[in-house]
Amino acid sequence: MSSAGQPIRRNMIVQRWGTPAATVGSVNEPRERSENGVAFNEKWLYRVPGHGAEPGYERIVYWLRYDFVASFVIKPDGSVAREEPRTMLAGVRDRLYLPPSVAPADA
Repeated sequence: MSSAGQPIRRNMIVQRWGTPAATVGSVNEPRERSENGVAFNEKWLYRVPGHGAEPGYERIVYWLRYDFVASFVIKPDGSVAREEPRTMLAGVRDRLYLPPSVAPADA
């Protein structure tokens, strides 16, 4: 859960950034790993292309079961910086399935 209160859900990340280019581990992976100071069992890797003169970079999103742990950006120079994705996810809602209303039988 993020410090802003609402948890960051997997569907929110996919809606904003698409499906990851690669994954390591899985939600059902019993082993926890540690990297960049966070414990996780699933890692999503994104390759973000550059635009114009701006170089591309990579993004890593860490999960522990279904819970968001952290997001990091690997800059073109190889340095790693933690990011707070909450602002990038503004306006994105987790997809909640709401079944359509069923019309009354006598309608």
